[in-house]
Amino acid sequence: MNYTVIIPYKVKDIVLLIMKNKKMMFLNAIDYLYSSNLYEYLNNEESKLWHLSSSKLFDLLEEEKQNNFFELPDFV
Repeated sequence: MNYTVIIPYKVKDIVLLIMKNKKMMFLNAIDYLYSSNLYEYLNNEESKLWHLSSSKLFDLLEEEKQNNFFELPDFV
């Protein structure tokens, strides 16, 4: 399967999680995700982040925002 097919669904799910958990409006949630390193890695097939669940990706995003640093998990 071409991984680019799944990316929009992952982005949609993550944005919905951001809106719900961070109480953000849609455009702010999009900006929150798009301004992250996680988003860049998610769009990189070699990172394999697209294999992870949307909730795990949200958790990784929150870790990045909290620590101002993104590190690929060992289990990818």
